[in-house]
Amino acid sequence: MGKIHTTVIGSYPRYPKLVGTGFNPRWLLLSGNNVDWANKERLQITELQDQAVRWAVKEQEEAGVEVITDGEQRRSNYILYHCQHLEGIDFINKEEKDLREGKIKVVVPVIRGQIKPKELFLAKEFLFMESLTHKQVKVTIPGPLTIIDSIKDSYYYDEKKLAFDLAKAIREEVKSLAEAGCKIIQIDEPVSIREPKKFLDYGLKALETCFGEVQGMTKEVHICRGYPNKEKDTKTEINRYALVIEALSHSVIDRIAVEDAHEHLQLDIFQKFGSKDVILGVVDIGNERIETVEEIEQRIKEVLTMVSPEKLLVAPDCGLLLLPPEIAKAKLTNLVLAAGRINQKIVPIKTEV
Repeated sequence: MGKIHTTVIGSYPRYPKLVGTGFNPRWLLLSGNNVDWANKERLQITELQDQAVRWAVKEQEEAGVEVITDGEQRRSNYILYHCQHLEGIDFINKEEKDLREGKIKVVVPVIRGQIKPKELFLAKEFLFMESLTHKQVKVTIPGPLTIIDSIKDSYYYDEKKLAFDLAKAIREEVKSLAEAGCKIIQIDEPVSIREPKKFLDYGLKALETCFGEVQGMTKEVHICRGYPNKEKDTKTEINRYALVIEALSHSVIDRIAVEDAHEHLQLDIFQKFGSKDVILGVVDIGNERIETVEEIEQRIKEVLTMVSPEKLLVAPDCGLLLLPPEIAKAKLTNLVLAAGRINQKIVPIKTEV
């Protein structure tokens, strides 16, 4: 019988040494979009980002997590950072757009030309992260529908065509990562939950297009319900999970990451994963209360009545960006301890020689 593994979803709190410094505002808001900066300043930003990645990797290692990320420390905004490496998107003349089903109104970049890769960047970031650790590492990428949801279109006027052009651009990054030796890629597609009909119509096919014909790589998708917002409830209805999970169970995706700590899923939903691995969110990223090892262990045991250990990984609900570093690390540490306790109790199946 296999064991339960531990992972993260993507982001980690910001590197403390950068928060509150003179570099902080520019580093947070313009990271990755530094073409107009002086060479000296660009170099200094890169050095600070490298420091931040080293710190985030060490934090995850010390917590005991098996599969880690770079904490998305280079990304000022998870989605827009990626968009800054695409042609056709205007970051200067932004326009207003309603997001999260009209709950949030923001000013966003605008598509004014065909979407194509401007420069491939993720393989370089992967190789740097991989050089820092002996752990398994994964790279996270925003999905086509999620990118569309965060920018405004003034060129395509055909969301399906736009989704597939974005998917083709992402596919180039995936191919580059595979060539660099990356074995795990996670695409985040929360819009699949917010707009399941759109996802079923063409979003799932676009998601599969992102991975292309790449072989030998674990393909993950994270279908979170949205980051918590203190002023507005931006969490999508939990009952939309079943429809999307069932569709993904017939796709090329290997692992499906779901939130469960913020609000538990009905246990019968885990039947809909089919042969896919489950990445189960067991700590709430919108609450600073540190879940005890015992309560995490209890929920894992409940899910194990539906999912075998070798098909289960445990993680936070979503990225840890919003939490203080000490809280994030404590949550990860307890998550690892809970999985370890259960693994110690799993009795291997005896095989005849």
